[in-house]
Amino acid sequence: MHTLTVIYRNLRQRWLSTALTALSIGLGVALVTAITALRQQAQANFDNVAASYELVVGAKGSPLQLVLNTVFHLDVPVGNLPYSYYRKLKADDRVAYAVPLALGDNYRGFRLVGTEPEYFNLVRLKDGQPVAVAQGRPFAADYEAVIGSVVARETGLALGQTFVARHGVEDTAAAEEHEDAPFTVVGILRETGTPLDRVIFISLGSVDEIHQESRDKGGKSLLEQLEALPAEPSGAAGSPPEDRDDHDHHHHHRKKPAAPPVGDTPGGDKPAVLPGQTTSAPATPNQAAAGVPGQAIDEVTAIIVKLRSPGYLFLMHREINKGKDAQAALPGVEVQKLFAIVGTVDRALLLMSVLVVVVAAVSVLVAIYNSLAERRREVAVLRALGAHRRTVFGWLVWEAAMTAALGGVVGVLMGHALLAVAGSSLKFLSGLPLDPWRWTRLEVGPAWLTAYVPFEVAVIAGTLVLGAVMGLLPAALAYRTNVARHLSE
Repeated sequence: MHTLTVIYRNLRQRWLSTALTALSIGLGVALVTAITALRQQAQANFDNVAASYELVVGAKGSPLQLVLNTVFHLDVPVGNLPYSYYRKLKADDRVAYAVPLALGDNYRGFRLVGTEPEYFNLVRLKDGQPVAVAQGRPFAADYEAVIGSVVARETGLALGQTFVARHGVEDTAAAEEHEDAPFTVVGILRETGTPLDRVIFISLGSVDEIHQESRDKGGKSLLEQLEALPAEPSGAAGSPPEDRDDHDHHHHHRKKPAAPPVGDTPGGDKPAVLPGQTTSAPATPNQAAAGVPGQAIDEVTAIIVKLRSPGYLFLMHREINKGKDAQAALPGVEVQKLFAIVGTVDRALLLMSVLVVVVAAVSVLVAIYNSLAERRREVAVLRALGAHRRTVFGWLVWEAAMTAALGGVVGVLMGHALLAVAGSSLKFLSGLPLDPWRWTRLEVGPAWLTAYVPFEVAVIAGTLVLGAVMGLLPAALAYRTNVARHLSE
């Protein structure tokens, strides 16, 4: 009788035990497969997105937090930088371009990012393509918005429709809505498979003005009223005090003149120009971005920097970090640090998954061993019919191996199915896509093995070998079966 036929009939005869044993192995293999595939694809996606940005500049703090917030639009902003710092950085001869970003609000969990219209032409993805507008046009004025493809799909927003933003980068029910400042959708970005698909782009002036209006609506505290009193006309007396912010996130306020004293006429809201003031300075790019002539943006959250030569990268990175005003972060380096931190947890989960597989493999040994007592007479009959001891030994070893391999196949399929479920949630949260049915790269072994053997094939082969090892003990007992004694029973 053919070996495979015998093995198949034995497994089918004990189908419930075989199915439960294979399922227990499959659960462990599913965890190993899902964790490994998720980590590899997530790291590859993070690396691809980070490669699109050379240098990110922001307030002093955690460089990893700066990269997560600026590049991946996760976490909260580190702080703000003066707009003058951005102007100074942009004027540096080593800088090819510098693009400011300003955060502070969201719409249904999707972040509003203030920037300049040049963003859509200057910033390019790893494939070299710009962040192009697929439908409509880039914003050209305040309260115009360009939304990502995921935003359009999840919210149902279309060209010409309006929406109202909420305070904060996270969507909470208690957050204040900017009811008096609706935005109009004028453009929809092409789908990029990056976090940009989850972003709503608006002008810097919109970010500044919307919070100034909200602040004016809420009134001023006593301390702010005292600070708004006219100062002595010496030194910087004509400079209005910087607005304070009591929100739990970073706002970008425009410096406005102090309120006129009680009794002034309605038309007297423009303070007299004191010596040394420059209220009539010519319009600058930041004024154009704000959309309000003569009023300037005060702060930005971060700056995306592209250098004219890669040789300037580490030099400028070191120069900025040595200063007291800002920090510079290398997105690629910070992503590697992130996955080095995550790798500790990742290895712990993999270890637990492997232990689950080993424990499940022991169940193969137990199942075959328990069935051996019922099969001794069957083995004795086969031996009496001419079957060699080595043949019986091989049958039982292969039976254990096939049971484990079946569990490996089931586990691989379950792991990728789990990845498909988790992938949709991950894409919604981060904008990074996952391909649940793509082969996973094998990371352990010689180059020829890792280059040509997928992780899933290695896992199935590993469970087959593990099952064969577990089948050695019951096979050895069957090998030593006393034919005459068991035939006479």
